[in-house]
Order: sequence, then C-alpha cells, then structure tokens
Amino acid sequence: MHQRAVRWLLFFTMFGLIWPASLASGLAQGEDLYEDPDGRFTVPIPSGWTAEQADGYGVLTDPDGEITMTVLAVEAEDAEAGAAVAWELVEPGFAMAPLQVAPLPPPAGIDEAVVITYDIGQESSEIVQAMVQQVGDVSYVLLIRTGVIAAQERASQINIVASGFTITGVEGVSLAGVEPLPFEGDLVDELETYIVDTMDLLEVPGATIAIVQDGQVVYREAFGVSDLDTGEPLTPDARMMIGSTTKPVTTMMLATLVDEGVIEWDTPVVDILPSFAVADPEVTAQLTVKDLVCACTGVPRRDLELLFNADILDAEGTVASLASFEFFTPVGEAFQYSNQMVAAGGYIGAFAVYGETMDLQNAYIAAVTERVLAPIGMDQSTFSFAEVEASGAYAVPHGMNIDGEYVTLPISMEEFLVPIAPSGGLWSTVDDMSLFMMTLLERGVAPDGTTVVSAENLERTWEPQVPVDANISYGLGWFVETYKDLPLIHHGGNTLGFTSDFAFMPESGIGIVVLTNGQGTNLFNEAVRYRFLELVFEQEPEYHALLEAVLEGEVKPESIDTSVSVPGGTPEVALPGADAATPSSADVDAGVVEPYMGEYMNEALGTIVLELVDGRVYFDAGEFRSQLRAVPEDPLTFVAVDPPLAGMPVELMSGDGGELQVVVGAGTVEYTFVTATAGAASPVASPAAAD
Repeated sequence: MHQRAVRWLLFFTMFGLIWPASLASGLAQGEDLYEDPDGRFTVPIPSGWTAEQADGYGVLTDPDGEITMTVLAVEAEDAEAGAAVAWELVEPGFAMAPLQVAPLPPPAGIDEAVVITYDIGQESSEIVQAMVQQVGDVSYVLLIRTGVIAAQERASQINIVASGFTITGVEGVSLAGVEPLPFEGDLVDELETYIVDTMDLLEVPGATIAIVQDGQVVYREAFGVSDLDTGEPLTPDARMMIGSTTKPVTTMMLATLVDEGVIEWDTPVVDILPSFAVADPEVTAQLTVKDLVCACTGVPRRDLELLFNADILDAEGTVASLASFEFFTPVGEAFQYSNQMVAAGGYIGAFAVYGETMDLQNAYIAAVTERVLAPIGMDQSTFSFAEVEASGAYAVPHGMNIDGEYVTLPISMEEFLVPIAPSGGLWSTVDDMSLFMMTLLERGVAPDGTTVVSAENLERTWEPQVPVDANISYGLGWFVETYKDLPLIHHGGNTLGFTSDFAFMPESGIGIVVLTNGQGTNLFNEAVRYRFLELVFEQEPEYHALLEAVLEGEVKPESIDTSVSVPGGTPEVALPGADAATPSSADVDAGVVEPYMGEYMNEALGTIVLELVDGRVYFDAGEFRSQLRAVPEDPLTFVAVDPPLAGMPVELMSGDGGELQVVVGAGTVEYTFVTATAGAASPVASPAAAD
C-alpha cells in the first residue's frame, strides 16, 4: 500500500489520538506499567503486549510483533530536537524527513507537545510517528512504527500507551470532592455566548441543549436553524436522531431483563438464540449477553455494509451477518466497536422476552418501549420514521460535502439505521433525553418515582469492561472515564445528518445533552460539554485550545472525537499525509477513465455503477449517489464529493489478470469490486467501515 492509501485512512478515522498523558487522570483497568529505570516516567502496557528494557529506552510490542512503541527521555532544547535525538539513539542513522509536525496544546506542567509524522515514501505501508512532551530541557518521547492494518486493528491499544505516557512529578488538577456551582446567572450567559460563537465558528446548522442539575432541568434551549434551505428556526421540541446514544438505552433495557431473571449478563448467547453464530465456533459458544454490548469481543466495524445494503438488510439479517465476521483481536483483549454486535444484543434480549411471537425488529421496539421509554415518560422518542415525518416536528438532517459545506438530506437517507436500531436508530428530543438523564442520576428511578431498573444492574453497565485509552474505558453501552478525578459517563452518536453528545457525572448530580442536525459536529458538541464543566467547576478553558488547533490545521477534527457511533469514531488523530490538499477540480481525463465505466460487484457491498456524465465521474450505489473528484496527478484515484460519504476514497485499477476493479477504502476498510460479468469479489482484508 502506498502513502496515498495511508492518507485515505483519515476518512475512516480508525487510528488513535496521540495525546499527552497528563490529560489522563487514571490508568485503564487491568493494564500493567512499564517504569523508566531512572523513575522519570511510566507507560501502561496493553493486554497481551510485551515490554523489554534496552540500553537507554523501553520497547513495547504487540502480540503479533507488528507494532513497536519505544519510550525514552532525552536531553534536548525543544520537542523536535528531542525526537531527532531519540531516533538517533534507537535507530542510528534514521533519516526520514518529517511529513507533518503537529503542535498540540500542552496540558498543565508540559511546556510543549508535538506529534511528528514522517515521510514513509510512496510505496511503504508503514506508519512512523514520534510523540514528544517537553518539560524544561528534557524531551519525553514515544516513537511508533506500525503497519497500517495493525494500527487499525489495535488502535485502542496504541491509544493506551500514547495517552498513558505519564511524566513523574507532573500532576494535573484534581476535583475530587469538589461540588459544582449552581448553573445560573452569569454562568448561563457565558455558556450561551460560547455556544453561539462556537456554532458560528464551526458553521453548525442547529443545536438543542439541556442541562440537568440536582434532579431538575435547569436549562433547555435551541440555537440556529432546523433547515439551512428555509432558515426555519430550531426549537427545543424538535426530534433528532441520537445515533449511538441509543446504545445506553438498549443496555438499560437489558439491565431490566437481568433484574427480572429473564437473562443474566453472563448467559451464553446461544442459550437464548441457538442459531446465533460468529465466524469462530469456539467463540460463538463463549460469547455472553454482556459480551455483545461491551465493545470487547474483537469484532471490527463494518458499517459500510449497512450503508450499501440498506435496501435489503433487516434485523434478522443483521444478526445473521455476524456469522461471517472475523475477529481482529481475542475476546476481552482490545476495544473493537461493532454496531452489528450491539444491535444483536438488543435483538437477542428482546427475543428472550417474546420468542418467535414477533419479528426481531418489533420485539426490540416493544421491549425498549415497555421497559425504558414509557416508564421514564419519553413519549417523544421513537424508532418510527413514519411517525416522525407525520408529526412534522423534526429537525432536517445536514450532511457535509467534500468542501466542508453542509447540505440538507432527506430523512429517508437515515433509514439505513433501521436494521441496527438497538445501536443507533432512536429519534428523541432534549426533553426526553433530560428525563433519561434524571433517571440515570437517580440510579434507575424515573422523575415520577417509578423504579425503571435496579441501581445494581444499572451501575453494572457503568463498570469498565475494556480500555479505550489510559483514561477511558468502555462499559456496557457507555464510555467511562474521569474529569479531573471525578467520574464522567458519556456516549455520543453520529448519523448521516445528526450528532449527539450525552454526558453526566453521577457523583456530582449534573449532566448535559447536546443534539445537532449536522453530520460530524462532535467537536462542537464536546466543546459545549467541556465548557459547561469548566464553568461549574471554575476551571480555565482547556478544550477550546484543541478546537483552535483544529481550525488552524494543526490537528484534524477527527482527532478529538470521543463519541462512537454511526459513522463517528473513537479518539482519533490525522494519519500520515492527512494534510494533503483536498482535490479541487471535478474535471477528469475522460480517455483514461472511460474504460472503467460500468457495473461492478462486491460480495459484501453489492453492486455499484460508475458513470461518466458531462466529463464528470459519478459513483452510484443505489442507496446513494456521489460525484467523484480526481486526486491531483493521479487520474485513477478519486474521493466522493457528496454526503453521506464525502471523502470516501475510490481507486480504479486493474487486477493481476488485467480485469478492471474499483477499490473503496484502504487497509482493513478496503473493499474490491470487480466487473459484474466477472462475478462478485470477496471483500479484502476483513472489511470494516468507519464510525
């Protein structure tokens, strides 16, 4: 794979954020520590990895021997010089030139922080990076060498090491035992000013926001527009899709089943649904209900299959599709996010209640409505697109094109989520999500006093199951971390035209929900979340420094996305070459591309058609259609222009036998289509799709 292919992986946001560990305030559960012999720093050792001491540095290696992470401290006048000194010590004669030097806003106690990505050459499939934290005249350095596929498969474990690099003596702020201020008066004014300014800065179409404190909704408001085309103002009553924030709703439903003895968290899945299967029969027998919703089974993301097969996939097909899913890592070893797996958890829980008396889709909707939505009073929350359309009380979704411009989408485009409803298919409002939040903060008791779920089984969903990085773990449908030593539980969600963020602090009695009608607005949603926390805990602004770094091009927006959903991501950073210019011309070399026009097939994604119309190439997958824009100096490589998959890499090429092919994606997220007359091709490299 050449460097261009590595560059395209940015679209799929599968690589982890390399971020100074001083922001982290706790070690992920179950991780051992590598300790510098001179006591200058420590780093966590991910599950299954080995750590060895060399002369002057430590070396961490993954179980497959494909990732090397070297840690050391050297004397140097600044971070870039420190990286050079470190490479010379570890690899004498190291001569790679920096491709990108990305300064990062340093946390407290750190003078400078940078990530350096090196020029690996056009034909290399390697990623080479250095992360440096500078304190005085000492550079604390992490050197990374990995293959692209290994980086995708073990992104969370790379994150654990990178984010867990802790310098001895550098301590962050602790808010343990600190009570938040009442959210009122000047704090409201300051947050609203920040919301308006940040929406304008990031061109977010519209947002609804609610804040809960001490058992009450203390704030609810709408900003911006419902529809960019009409300019209609957004209201707090507008329904929006919440994407993967549906997952905690699903795991609360499962917790009610455990309360009633219908299932146990450790019940084998095959005991409930004997036909359930994944690719490995031994793993099939091993998986439990808890495993389906813990993001810890090793099953990777394969979301493109949801998008490309939206017209034929249903709930039963979603569960059945797992039989073909391979595993990146052993069960319990690493964070791997699968929408199909969580959907299966919701459907199988519902099957335990209703059996074969109804199809899985209706069984799940009945179970989650009867056990969660109705008892809490969430009467504006629904999985029905027909109900939403009939009501007219919904925000218009907006997708983003390759030029970063928001365009309206029909809500029918979001129906690809129906087959994975337990993972991301819920429509809701900030009012309903506030009721959900109050129920969580009251440990399972709804605002009207109804006990929805036991505190014991609700809190079981908050228990860390697998580390995402050194400070964040995934529970059962929740991300679990700390904010300056205070427990913070959250989940975000992305659809093709909506973004959500839902976060609460169970010990502090506060929470905030931010819903937008824009694709991929995670940067905004989380900026509002953290500004709220900074205000009520009287902290200096920190998160906005990251936002500014994004706008200045030093860090990509994907690099601070901490929600996971369809099609969002885990904490991310730009990959090598991610600063390459976006193709700006729609013109193509007709003589070169014309032979490639026609129908192609892939076993996993189905049929696509390439068309040349008025000198422009179009990619038609049936469920969606996009113009393709050629990459400069490469007439056979393109990116999709239009939502929902703007930026998706598409490469035209010839196979070993000269047959024409269309390749979508790269690395583990690569699918090869062959001409329809040649028959469907098998997906390449255990296909996975971006969140």
